[in-house]
Amino acid sequence: MASTEQKRKLLRAKIAVALHDELGRVPKDEEVDQIFLLTRVMYKAILGLHYKRQEQKKAGQLAIF
Repeated sequence: MASTEQKRKLLRAKIAVALHDELGRVPKDEEVDQIFLLTRVMYKAILGLHYKRQEQKKAGQLAIF
């Protein structure tokens, strides 16, 4: 299994390839860093909301419309 550092490097590489494809040029380190941070924040936000919703559903706290 890949370590946390290896996973981060792989994600940064995937972001760099996607930016290169989209921009048509080699992305700057700052651009890759911005997207990397945004990706991690969005993942945590979405995963956190999903997890919280599952916990509420198990506890019967969800409103039924």
